[in-house]
Amino acid sequence: MQAPAATTGSLQVTRFPNSMGTRREFLTQVAGAAVAAVSTRTAHALKGSSRQRPGTVQTVQGPIHASKLGSTLPHEHICVSSAGFWQAWPEFFGGRAAFINKVVGKLKEARGEGVDTIVDATTIDVGRDIRLLQEISQKSGMQIVACTEHWLAPSLSMAARTADELAEFFVLEIERGIDGTDIKPGVIKVASDQEGVTPFLESALRAAARASKATGVPVTTHTYAAARVGEKQADIFESEGLNPVSVCLGHCDDSDDMDYLTGLLKRGYTLGMDHLTWGVRDSAEPNPSTLSWQQRAQTIKKLIDAGFCRADALPRDVH
Repeated sequence: MQAPAATTGSLQVTRFPNSMGTRREFLTQVAGAAVAAVSTRTAHALKGSSRQRPGTVQTVQGPIHASKLGSTLPHEHICVSSAGFWQAWPEFFGGRAAFINKVVGKLKEARGEGVDTIVDATTIDVGRDIRLLQEISQKSGMQIVACTEHWLAPSLSMAARTADELAEFFVLEIERGIDGTDIKPGVIKVASDQEGVTPFLESALRAAARASKATGVPVTTHTYAAARVGEKQADIFESEGLNPVSVCLGHCDDSDDMDYLTGLLKRGYTLGMDHLTWGVRDSAEPNPSTLSWQQRAQTIKKLIDAGFCRADALPRDVH
């Protein structure tokens, strides 16, 4: 399936496992998954950054070629808490060992359903634990891509940082490793939500663009599609000179506004259609403000039918 000349974007779609029955069967037919981001000191750090080798993706177990990613879920969270929460209160999760065993079992089930890789978009401010991710990956066999990042609510220390300082932090983790390990992130995660682009979030978005340009690591985002927040993120990325091909705008299936979605695709962005399970979750108690999984699937089908999906981005069982 070839995109028309005027379109340059693509889709990343979270699919249901076989246990979803007819939902999975339907989505398999319509969903495309892209297999597949000043101070003088900071200026020198960015200028001197080494670029990631083209075609290489960093996982928590080391770099792999992009062709080895397989079927990939583009926006997942193994565990979300707050910075330091895991270390202070592991009992909340039932203890570290029990939590790991539970997650490993779930990921083995996902592997059995055909999922090869997940992108864990858990950021430092919502409790990223890189050693936890590595251990879970090793025990489950699931390839996990971690992120360097920031989500919505900054600590006082982060809120005081400039865009250049945040970019320096992102680059340090990309090149040196995370939390004193040699585990490196494969994506840069930033966010803005229904409150729009606050001053801090603008700094974070600009920092992500600068770090991505310096290192070649792509960007993935949290957006609030109902308010077309992806357009505001896109404007900032483009003002920084970041190529849209390096960016996945997340949670876009929260909107069925085809003008909004196709506009971003035509600008060259990848859309993360990764909230399908929200539609399933809300099906028992429908929420008028939340699109059903059927509405989300139909939106994805419309975009594919319009040519916004490459043949090499389709799931294996669709060919």
